[in-house]
This record gives sequence, C-alpha cells and structure tokens, in this order.
Amino acid sequence: MRVVVAMSGGVDSSAAAALLKEQGHEVIGITLRVWSYEGAAKCGSCCSPDDIDDARAVAQTLGIPFYVANAEEIFQDRVVNPFVQSYLGGKTPIPCVSCNRDVKFNFLLKRARALGARLATGHYAQVEEVDGRFHLRRAVDAAKDQSYFLFTLGQEELKDVLFPVGHLTKPEVRAVAERHNLPTTHKPESMEICFVPDGDYAGFVEKVAGPQPSGEVVDPEGKVLGTHNGIHRFTVGQRKGLNLGGGEVRYVQRLEPETNRVVVGPAEGTGRAQFGLLQPHWVDGPPPPEQAVEVRIRHRHAGAPGRIHISQHGLVSVKLDEPARAVTPGQAAVVYDRDRVLGGGWIV
Repeated sequence: MRVVVAMSGGVDSSAAAALLKEQGHEVIGITLRVWSYEGAAKCGSCCSPDDIDDARAVAQTLGIPFYVANAEEIFQDRVVNPFVQSYLGGKTPIPCVSCNRDVKFNFLLKRARALGARLATGHYAQVEEVDGRFHLRRAVDAAKDQSYFLFTLGQEELKDVLFPVGHLTKPEVRAVAERHNLPTTHKPESMEICFVPDGDYAGFVEKVAGPQPSGEVVDPEGKVLGTHNGIHRFTVGQRKGLNLGGGEVRYVQRLEPETNRVVVGPAEGTGRAQFGLLQPHWVDGPPPPEQAVEVRIRHRHAGAPGRIHISQHGLVSVKLDEPARAVTPGQAAVVYDRDRVLGGGWIV
C-alpha cells in the first residue's frame, strides 16, 4: 500500500520508513516545518533545518520521494499560543499532545489521505484491530512508550495510522537503521520541547507575552511568606526555586492566577484523589463506572488505580483509590485498561 511517513529527522521515524520500504510498501517521506526562529539550526529537535536535512538524507538513502510541508501557522495557533496561555493561566501544559492531535494526526493525516495513503510515524505505540474496532496499546518497550501522548486518537484516525516501531525496543530500532545504513542511526535523542530547546519555559513565555507581574507566595492559610516573579515560573509539586528560607521544605500546592498567588505547604497538600477531566476523549467509548482502570497523571507516572465517573450532564471526573501527589492542572490524565489506552483528558 501507499504510506506517508512523518519523518522528524530522528532515528525512530527513519527506521519506520525503512521497515515499510523493506515490507514492499510505496513509501513517501514528509517532514513538517513547524517552527522558525533565529538559531533554529542549533535547535537539536524536530523543528530545525538540520533535522529536515537529516530526514532528506534518509529518504535519499532509502530511495523514496521526500517533501517538506509548511505547518508553521497551525503549529503557532494550536500548539505555541495555547502553551503560553496555559502557563499564564496557572496551568502546566503538555504541548506534545496538542501537536499530535492538531498537526500530525489532523493536518498531516489529511494530506496523506489526499494522496490515497495511510500515515505512519515513529511513535512507540501499537494499533490492533479487534472485531472491526481499533485498539491503541502501549509499546513493547515500556521505557520508550509514547501512548500517553496519543489518547486523542479515535477510530477515525486509527484506521489509517501505522506505528511500525511500536513492537520494537530502542536497540532494535537502531539496528534496523544500521542495517539500512541510515545517517540517523546513532543520532542522539532530543528530550526537550521542540520550540523551547534550552528548556527555559518561563523565558519562552516572557519572550512571547512580555514580562509578567510579581505576586505573593503564601501558605494554605494565606500568610504571606515571600514574593515571586510570575506564576508561569511554577508548577504543582515544585520545590526548587521558592527561595523562602527558614529551612522548612515546602512544595507548590496550587496556583491562583486570579490573585496571582503561589500557595505552598507540605508535600501531602499536593495530593488529590479526585479531579475533573476537561475535553475528555475516548478511543472507543468511555469505560463503565464500575470498571477498574489505571490512570497516568503525567508521562513518567507509573499509573494509579481508580475509576471514571460521568455525570448526567456529561462531566467527567477521576476517582483514584488513593491520593496521587502533584496532580497538576493542564497536564493530561490518560486512562488505561492494562496495556490498552481507553482515553483521557486535561486535568482541572
């Protein structure tokens, strides 16, 4: 079949293209140009001109057509702007989910379908068809699993999506690349958000939105303990950077954008056993309220047992068996049934 491969310039998508070519499919490589700024060539992520050149070199090695698609406008509108506004609103965003939903599996999938093709990416996840329905599952390599970032995919997307490396470990993926003599075989991974390569999220927010007002740092009773230089510099569960002195260990318990306050206190004050889900999305329908599920409240979270409750008005809440620490507004809570992704939403 004809398959468009989203090529980021990394080894995972390179190996995905190689595997599909090896299997006899008609493979077309496309790289998305999502972000341009001064110094982008040193970005070290999927946004840089260097990575586009790497993807092009892989395509040439494999002998497949290669194109660059400009997605800067939609990326700015659907990923970058909400990222900034979330921080200003006292939330901690996770832009990779929005990028997958609105850019890779909307913008790019539409273009693949226009070419009569399915879409493949280098994500570590798996799709399985069962009785005509599509299940999204964790990757074989638990350390590399990216299913958490894909909970917004539904039946309409999954029927035309392939994850060729989801059944492989990272060393096996590099072995595929080496077998095909791909120039990305030993390329290191980028762990930062692509448009904030230096990891300075607060600095990026200020660059876009300007300097932010200072405010008070208070304890749970409202006693003023100090000041801060903008709530965009803090996240729930954070301990470092409070600079309050006194020797007492405190953590950010919540952010109050309406008063511009950062509330701090003991670690147990960051725990939540119940919270809401904004804009919930289910891969193939929500779980029944009596079904025990596993809920991951951030990417590296091991998962916590609980249940999903949906009110008669459609409001979705998560009820965990035990409180989880640092349940953070703006992050995604993703619901699993063992290795199967059921869906998820944004923590509120």
